[in-house]
Amino acid sequence: MRPVLIAIFFCLTIQGVAQAVFPLSISENQRYLVDAEGSPFLYQADTPWFLFFKLTMPEVKEYIQARKQKGFNTLQIMLTGGKGLENIDGELPFLNNYDLAQPNEKFFQRVDSIVVGAQNQGLLLALVPLWSGCCRTDYAGVDAEGNPLPLNRNGVEKARAYGEWVGDRYGSYNHIMWVLGGDNDPFNALEEIEAMADGLHRTSNNQLFTYHASSTHSSTDVFPEANWLDVSMVYTYFRGFNKAWNKIQPDVYEVCYDEYQKTPTMPFFLGESTYEGEHDDWGSALQVRKQAYWAVLSGATGHAYGSPNWHLRDDWRKVLQFPGAESLKHLPPLMKSVGWPNLQPNWNGSFIEQGDGGYATNDYAVTAISIDSTHAITYIPSGREIQIDPSLISNKKVKLNWYNPRSGQTVAIKTYSTTEQISLTTPDNQDWILLSIGQ
Repeated sequence: MRPVLIAIFFCLTIQGVAQAVFPLSISENQRYLVDAEGSPFLYQADTPWFLFFKLTMPEVKEYIQARKQKGFNTLQIMLTGGKGLENIDGELPFLNNYDLAQPNEKFFQRVDSIVVGAQNQGLLLALVPLWSGCCRTDYAGVDAEGNPLPLNRNGVEKARAYGEWVGDRYGSYNHIMWVLGGDNDPFNALEEIEAMADGLHRTSNNQLFTYHASSTHSSTDVFPEANWLDVSMVYTYFRGFNKAWNKIQPDVYEVCYDEYQKTPTMPFFLGESTYEGEHDDWGSALQVRKQAYWAVLSGATGHAYGSPNWHLRDDWRKVLQFPGAESLKHLPPLMKSVGWPNLQPNWNGSFIEQGDGGYATNDYAVTAISIDSTHAITYIPSGREIQIDPSLISNKKVKLNWYNPRSGQTVAIKTYSTTEQISLTTPDNQDWILLSIGQ
């Protein structure tokens, strides 16, 4: 074990993670994102989807700074909102009944200022150029009466021209990633979405592309061969969750394991899941931590966090202080310390011999092991006794530490031989991380 890594493990209090240098690109092994200097980029997004609409410019600045201070490096935002949504100045994104050939200059001038502000703060913007919508009320498909919504009504050529217009305006910004779709599969407007993606792709520069499909589906499920798709977004809730249109929701680690094993290899991230403060008791601080750690330890290049700030209601400042978001600031420095790009998911569950909580449940413990087998990291969602297989660590001895994902503090356990049986009990009944460090 490298001495410097041991030292970092013993002082896992929060330390800053270096700001990315844009543009982003794909790592050589196609597994994760890197910045312009080749440094791994752990995607940690907040989802203020209506940021271009709901806040004054000073409030936008306040929001961006607050999220950066909490360790978020990305904001997922709808460029044009949902159909019928006006910005704070009363402007719609398009003129003449949502004519895609007539973008509203007053609306986009305000967007311009926010894009530059995020650039100055060093944040990635994951922008949806036209939100498809889940429920027949936004831009793609037909409404409840069967009338075509704006994207379909405008047609293929206007969709392509709109994509070109967006690319001409924003395609030179290195801190933007494009998110096509929006909470729906493309098949209600497939030709129009492909045309818009084509126009945007041809007029943008150094920008990555992904697709936001329906829950339980990933970008590669619905666009397995698109030449513009660079990064896949996975989207699910968990088994037993009955709030989504699709009542059969796999757990995050399940869809991540599936995505990780697809060929050809493509980096992916968890783009949406349960939001803190919503979905009744399911939207807990614990649940958002589960989702984040499940994703990263199951091969994802990062995750997105959600809260009621997706629509920025009047108490948005209070929502900024939710405990789940506060605890997620510990994730990036922890993952940096364990060299997360060199981790591989222990997808067969062999590291935890007993006490994993049960696969395909909302209580499953996930493990990732370094490529050289010198260390492992295990996220355990609730208190329990576990038995691990230390022989999966290549060193003769392994030092074990508990890491508290709520506080960022480390509790030393002891050093064991990797040939002996190891049984442990979590310090309390909350979620914990086990760090297994070869010696």
